[in-house]
Amino acid sequence: MTRRSSPGRWTAPLVGIAGLLAGGLGTALVTVPGAGAPAEDSADVRFIRDMGAHHAQAVEMSVVMLKRASDPAVKLLAQDIALTQQAQIGQLSGWLTAWGLPVAGAQAPMHGMDRTAMGLATEADRKELDHLPVRVAEGRYLLLMRRHHLGGVAMAKAALRDAQQPLVVAFADRVVASQTAEVRSIDAMLNERNLTPPGPDNIHSEDMNHG
Repeated sequence: MTRRSSPGRWTAPLVGIAGLLAGGLGTALVTVPGAGAPAEDSADVRFIRDMGAHHAQAVEMSVVMLKRASDPAVKLLAQDIALTQQAQIGQLSGWLTAWGLPVAGAQAPMHGMDRTAMGLATEADRKELDHLPVRVAEGRYLLLMRRHHLGGVAMAKAALRDAQQPLVVAFADRVVASQTAEVRSIDAMLNERNLTPPGPDNIHSEDMNHG
């Protein structure tokens, strides 16, 4: 699997996803904004770029588990995240293009933010999903995605306070609702594995070795 060299790139290696999007999903999601494009330094544009990069990491980790997971529930979760968030990446980049703005800004996405608070996994975390025993990797993935979703919800709530574009506000509201619901599903799967979500700075819980 080819890895991104930078979190600023929004693409993710999902075999077959282009065909699925071309079949109608992408067309339905990419909505052209109305008049009154936001400024380059607006909260709307910052959120779109940040969330695009945030989604890209979730897609990357989910593609790994879509290939490796043996638990049908984990595989289904990974598939849903990969397909949904890759489609949303296309939606977000489509809005920027429609506004006449580049997909990538002058600064890297989430520049100056606390990566832990945003729920981002480290490079070591992502690599471990490739090599850990499958059962352990599934537990690690669930914990990583739980934290990742909570970071995404925090980002979206900030956008609900600051964004001005109705499309962006509606998108942020959907992120809060969908990822909060998905965290509840992840918690149920963790409970079945007797795994307890660790604190934000301690993702490598000893409990993870008992799956």
